[in-house]
Amino acid sequence: MFKRLLLVLCNVATVGIFAVADMFRDTHLWNPDWPGHARFHLGIQFTSLSLLAAVGTYFLLRRKEVSRAELVIGTLAPATFWPGLFVAALIPGADVYSTEGARQNGYPANLAVAGFMVALTALGWMWSVRGGAPSKGGPESRPEAGFKRSPNTEQD
Repeated sequence: MFKRLLLVLCNVATVGIFAVADMFRDTHLWNPDWPGHARFHLGIQFTSLSLLAAVGTYFLLRRKEVSRAELVIGTLAPATFWPGLFVAALIPGADVYSTEGARQNGYPANLAVAGFMVALTALGWMWSVRGGAPSKGGPESRPEAGFKRSPNTEQD
């Protein structure tokens, strides 16, 4: 279970970073220049992301061994949210900078955070699936990294 805690951290950080960056700053939700419909969409996005992360965290922590499906559910929030920042940056007219001050920093901090979180989520996934660092004996000498077999799965 300890290895899955990195994915739990990714779920919590995804919601926390989104809340701090978009929900509680005057550059986004509380920006008086934002149209009401944009605020509506931000509320939908925050609610959906929070619920997905909560369900994912539940599936990661609810038992000692998890199935691959439970691991996938546990990874959905960070694995689907952060890559969206890179896609959004490609939309014509979109701006990765929320303020002129952010633009003067010379790099889009939100894309740097997104890249870090994608890498951290991928590391957590690989660590959970592989069971940690490879052993000298190769994958065939290790157990299945804590995955339980489905009762419908045929034995090899």
